[in-house]
Amino acid sequence: MIEYFRYLKSDWYKLQHTRFFLLHLLFPVCGASFMLLYARISGSSDLNKLVAFAQILAIAYPFVISIVCQIAADQEMRAGHFQNMLTQPNRVKTIVSKFTWLILSGFIAIVISTAIFGTLFPFITGSNVPMGFFIVIPLVLWTSNIPLYGFHTILAFRFGRNLGVSVGAVGSLLSALLQTGLGTGIWYVIPYGWCIRFSESALAWLFHIPVAGMTEIQFGIFFCILCTYVIIIGMIAWFKRYSGMYTE
Repeated sequence: MIEYFRYLKSDWYKLQHTRFFLLHLLFPVCGASFMLLYARISGSSDLNKLVAFAQILAIAYPFVISIVCQIAADQEMRAGHFQNMLTQPNRVKTIVSKFTWLILSGFIAIVISTAIFGTLFPFITGSNVPMGFFIVIPLVLWTSNIPLYGFHTILAFRFGRNLGVSVGAVGSLLSALLQTGLGTGIWYVIPYGWCIRFSESALAWLFHIPVAGMTEIQFGIFFCILCTYVIIIGMIAWFKRYSGMYTE
């Protein structure tokens, strides 16, 4: 465990020399500000404004994940074509440390965005936000995207910027499409559909509104948990054989 914390400390110093942490601050602040502006000028109900906030974050999340994973990969590539990672005594702890910073920073960013939006929302609309909003929404948005962090980590380190960011952009578009009727019956087996669907159901639960499609929600939760374990294990197994190839 002490060795693992040393890996974490090393990655902390590495990422400080990139825009990694800056983007994790700018994205949530800008996102919350944009949605507060929308809440101010929109004539929709307060519930719809909260739903719109969760939807926008869910749609943007895959693209943001692809960017921050690429920043982490680029830092290692520029530092010596990944040799700093590949020559470490324990490859498992090396990639798990990088993955830990990715998901931890993502969680903090979501918390910041939710806190800003939820705290200022009453001043904009005059309506209070349920306390559960500050807990449930960040957890749902974050946990449902953990598999994507593992997937985009592999894409970033193996294939580089062009493919990784392109897949992230397509994933954000797919997330928006799966929220519509096009996603009915299939969204729960597609990772890009989990975040937006789960967040909507979480808000319905917070406001004591019957949740539609509970069977699909349950299937989605099962596949999300299963996929999270499979992708993380697959990422670790892949990195054990990783040779540092980086294809642009």
